[in-house]
Amino acid sequence: MEFFKKYLHFSSHLQISSAALLLILLTIIYKLISIERNKKGLKKQYSSSSCTTSVTKTPVPQASGAWPVIGHLRLITNAKESTHITLAKMADKYGPIFSIRFGSHKTLIVSSWEMVKECFTGTNDKLLSNRPPHSAFEHMFYQNGYGVGLVPYGEYWRELRKITTHNLLANQTFLKYKHFVTSEVDTSFRKLYELCNNNKKHNSDRKGATTPAIALIRMDDWLTHLTHDVVGRIVGIGGSESNAATGTMSSRERFILAHHEASHFVTTSSISDIVPWLGWIDRLTGLTRKMKNCGKKLDMTLGSIIEERRQKRQFCRTKGKEYNSTNIAVEDKQEDFIDICFSLMEQSQLPGENPEISIKSFILDIMSAGTDTTKSVLIWTISLLLNHPHVLSKAKQEVDAHFGMKRRSTDDIVVVDVDDVHNLVYIHAIFKESMRLYPVSPVMERMTSDDCVVGGFCVPAGTRVWVNVWKMQRDPTVWEDPTVFQPERFLSDNKRNIDIAKGHNYELIPFGTGRRKCPGSSFALELMHLVLTRLILEFEMKAPGGKVDMTETSSVILSAKVAPVDVLISPRTP
Repeated sequence: MEFFKKYLHFSSHLQISSAALLLILLTIIYKLISIERNKKGLKKQYSSSSCTTSVTKTPVPQASGAWPVIGHLRLITNAKESTHITLAKMADKYGPIFSIRFGSHKTLIVSSWEMVKECFTGTNDKLLSNRPPHSAFEHMFYQNGYGVGLVPYGEYWRELRKITTHNLLANQTFLKYKHFVTSEVDTSFRKLYELCNNNKKHNSDRKGATTPAIALIRMDDWLTHLTHDVVGRIVGIGGSESNAATGTMSSRERFILAHHEASHFVTTSSISDIVPWLGWIDRLTGLTRKMKNCGKKLDMTLGSIIEERRQKRQFCRTKGKEYNSTNIAVEDKQEDFIDICFSLMEQSQLPGENPEISIKSFILDIMSAGTDTTKSVLIWTISLLLNHPHVLSKAKQEVDAHFGMKRRSTDDIVVVDVDDVHNLVYIHAIFKESMRLYPVSPVMERMTSDDCVVGGFCVPAGTRVWVNVWKMQRDPTVWEDPTVFQPERFLSDNKRNIDIAKGHNYELIPFGTGRRKCPGSSFALELMHLVLTRLILEFEMKAPGGKVDMTETSSVILSAKVAPVDVLISPRTP
C-alpha cells in the first residue's frame, strides 16, 4: 500500500484507515488467486491468436522483476530518474523490443526506429491507431464518443479528424489566421518591452542616473499566456483582448484556470490507470471527485463561451453588414473555429449526437494539444540556447544577416512574418535538435485493437504499446554524439531533409507518427519559429545564474522541466 501512496500524485494528502487497508489487502489476495487461475488462460491467448506461423506464436520476451498486482511498476517509477530513462536502460539489457506489466496491463516497449517503422506502416498502423483509456480524460473531457483525442479509430474518428485538420490544423492555417497570430504575439512582446522600460524608469529614478532597460522574466508564465492567447483567439474562446478589465473574471479566464487544473490531472497517473480493479482507491482518496469537479468547471465555462458566441452571432445577423462594419473590429470579421463549427452544425454536418458537446470537445482537444506542448518545446529550446551561448550567437548571426537586408529594404521597419521563418535554416536546425533531445512526449502510447506481429513476435489485442521516443532519438548508431546539443547535424546532407512535421523519418518523431500523429505539428512549428526568431532578433537573453537547470520531470505524457526558467532580457539595438 505504501507503494501506491508514493506513486499517486496526491499521496501526501492520503488518509486511509486501518479498515480500508485491510479491505485493500483482502482485495489483493483475492485477485492473486484469480491471476493464478488465469495463467493457463493467458498462455492459451497466445496459442489461439491470429498470429499463425510458428515464429509469430512466440510471445514477446518479458523483463524480469515483475511483482504480483503491480507488475514492473516499482522498477519504472524510480524516484531517482525519469521513467523513459529507466525504460532506456532496460532496453540496453533486453533489446529494442520487450514487454513489461504496467500494473495489470501487458505493455510492449519499443525503442528502435526499425521497430517503430514496423509498428506504424502497413496493416500494423491501423491496428495501433487506438490510445488506451485514461481516467483523467474520462472524468474531465468528452471522450465517450465525442473527443478526437481518445475516441477509437473508425469512421467517426476520421470525420472528427477531417474537420479539425481541414479547418484549423492544415498547412495553410498559419496563413489563414496570420492576423490573429501576429496580433497576439505582438501583444505578448509589447509586455516584454513594457517590463524592461518600467524597470529602467524605476531604477533611473531611484539612482538618479540612466540605467539599461532590463527585466527578469519567468519564461514559463510568459509563454503560457502567449500560447493560450494565440490558440484561444484562433479557436474562438478569445485572446488577450478577452481578459476582463473589471473585477469580475471573464468566461475565458475561468476556462483558462480550469484548463490549467485539468493539465495537472492529465499528467497524473491514478491507481485506476494502473490496476483498474483497485480504482475504488481513487474514489476513496477523493482523486476521482476532484477530476469530475474539474470537468464540471470546464463544461460550464465552455457552455458560457459558446452561448455568448451564439448570441453574438445571432445579433450580428439581425444587424447585418452595417453592424459588422461599424461595431466589430476588422479582425473579428474573420471566422474562427467556433464560427466554422456553428456553420457545420446549421448544415447538419457536425458529427455526433450532441453537436454542442462536439464543439466543446473540439475546443478542449485543441487547447490541450496546442498550448502546453508548444510551451514545453520553447522552454527546452530557450534553456538549451542559454546553456550553449555559441549556438545562440550563431542563431543571432543568421537572424541579423536576414533582417539586416530586410531592414534596408523596408525603411528600417522590421516585421517578422512566415516567409522569414521559412528562410532561417539554422533556427529550423535548432528546433529539430531541441526536440530530438527533449521530445514533446518522451513515451508515445498506443494500444492494439487486434493481434499483430512486431519484430517476429505475437502481440495480442489489447496490449499497450510504449514507444520510447527519448531513447530512440538518442540512439548512438543513428546519431553521432547523441547526448550533445549540436544543431549543425541537421545542416548535413543526410539529415537536412528530415521533416519532423510529417513523421515519416522514424529516427526523429517528436510529433509522433502513424494515423494518430499530432495533426497540428505544422502550425506549432510555425508559431514556435516565429516566437523564437523574434526573441533572438529583439532581445539579449541570459540566465541569471549562468546556467539553466535541465532536470526533467518524471512524466511520460509531457516533457517538462522541474525548475521554471528565469531569463534576463534587454532590448537589442538595431
